[in-house]
Order: sequence, then structure tokens, then C-alpha cells
Amino acid sequence: MFLNKYPIFKKGHNVDKEVFEILRDNPLEILSLTYSKYQDGIISGFELTTNIEEKIVIVNKGIIKCNGEIYWMAEDYKFDMPMEEDRYTLKLKLNSNIKQEKYFVREGEFILEKGYDNVSDDEIEITRFITRVGAELRNDYNNFADLRRDFNLLEIINTKYSSNHINGTLHPTILKLWGMEAAKKEELDIYDVNFYVNCLQGDVEREVIIAYINRKLDLSNIDYTNEELYENLLRILQILGRERRIIEKKRIIPQKITIE
Repeated sequence: MFLNKYPIFKKGHNVDKEVFEILRDNPLEILSLTYSKYQDGIISGFELTTNIEEKIVIVNKGIIKCNGEIYWMAEDYKFDMPMEEDRYTLKLKLNSNIKQEKYFVREGEFILEKGYDNVSDDEIEITRFITRVGAELRNDYNNFADLRRDFNLLEIINTKYSSNHINGTLHPTILKLWGMEAAKKEELDIYDVNFYVNCLQGDVEREVIIAYINRKLDLSNIDYTNEELYENLLRILQILGRERRIIEKKRIIPQKITIE
């Protein structure tokens, strides 16, 4: 047996301590149960957009999980494009149960720092990039191969996107780009079709990506880094051959009409 309580607000009813406790606990409990199977990483949102005129990058609001705790950012975050040439990582540092006088607080702080290999257990990588003077940061990925550009690209290959796997999965934008390109290829089998359809529909579990890569490349690894997942999917696109040619059927109009 279990019991759910929802406050009833009527004229003349006293709002007591229990009602306030229910209002406090119910939303957070529902949120935690909804994403209980998800591992650390971005659950939704935190998409990147750029404003070239103002030279800023915007991180859209979203939901994220870190060390088993759910956090939500209700407003967009903006940061200035760095003017100094270097490698940068934008990460989100998350802290929970900070006790204040009236609240327990969970907070997130964006950190933009130089270098790539310094993301701790209480941080989630949002993007990384290399800046060069004379060009602005962009996220205009033209195709799957363009997800890896030398500089001035907001790279999302190593972004930790939440899934049931402890290492998360690839960002849905990466998988969608792969699916759109694979769908145009000539030499597709049933596994290719099934996988690209999953990529176009939304999030794909890491185990599914690994199983597909192992099948297509005759490998047997239990897991790969995000970099390796991307590189292997790029290899598979090359194996799948050229894009299909669309042959237009021309309507033939007879030049003469014979009446008998």
C-alpha cells in the first residue's frame, strides 16, 4: 500500500505545516522518480547558440544530473567569446544540499577554463573549443564530419549527455546528423536502417551505439570513449558508400496523335 497526498485549497481552510511540506516534497520527488534511471549528464536543454554581433555564446536552460541529484536551470546563461587564442572547456560545477537559514540549496556555476582534461566528478562538460583570432565561435555543423573542426567550433563530441549508461551517451545533435547522412547512402542493410531511424527519432543508448559499431566494424569492445564512438561512426559512413542518386522520371508527351 502507498499513499499520495495533494493539498486542497478552499476558503476557510487553514494552511498548516503539513500542507507546506507536501508542496515542498511532491514536485522534487516526482522529478527524482522520473529520472531515477538516468546517470550523470545533461538530460535536456543546455543547447548552444551564438550571437556573432555581440560576440557571446548562449547556453539554453535545461535539466542536468550530477552525483545522483537533479538540477534545473530556468534561465539562459551567456558568456563572452574569449579573445585570447587557446583551448577552452566550458563546464558546469554542481553543488547540492548547501544549507542556508531557510533552504537547502543546489547550485550550478559555469566555469570557462583553459585546457581540456580537467573535469572533476562534480562537474559536467558542456562544450570545448579552440579559438583563433579573426574568427568567431560557431555551431553551424554542416555535416557529420564537420563536428570536428580545427578551431572556432563549439564542439559537443565530449559533452556528457545522460542515459542509463554510467558514461552517458552521445549528444542527440551528433546522432541526428549521422542519421540524416546515413539515410542517403546506397549500401544499407537492415542494421543500418534500424540504427539511423533510432538516431533520427531521439536519444540513443550508449549500448546500442556500441553494438552497432561492433557489428559493422567487426569489433568486440565493451565500451569506447566519446571520441572513439564518433570516429567509428565516421568510418561507417565512409563504408556505406556514396549517396543515392535521385533519378527524376520525365513525363513523355507524344509528338503525334493518330486517330483511326
